[in-house]
Amino acid sequence: MLNLVLTNISRKPATRLYPFEIREPFKEFKGSIVFNPENCILCGLCQKKCPPDAITVTKADKTWEINLFRCIMCTECVANCPKDCLSVSNQRTKTGAKETLKVSVPIVDKPKAAKASSK
Repeated sequence: MLNLVLTNISRKPATRLYPFEIREPFKEFKGSIVFNPENCILCGLCQKKCPPDAITVTKADKTWEINLFRCIMCTECVANCPKDCLSVSNQRTKTGAKETLKVSVPIVDKPKAAKASSK
């Protein structure tokens, strides 16, 4: 018994000390969806292509919203975004994160061309 105790004391621990030693995520790990609102045109393709209906695009309110608990990380929204507003991060979602992430999209309205009046 003493031999076993002395052997185990001299070895490294078999597990990580989690809060102090966090393992780097794998290269292809899908952690969370990252949204860049500056390129977004609120076309709604991400909402249409999302299989679990986790994304909601509201043109009237100029908002983009994702339900993080409903998202299955299929990345269909990322593949179908015409402006590349969406990407996949390999960072895990923090524990105790909110269920939904709502972002206000700053769309600049283009001035309409003045009609030429002929006299």
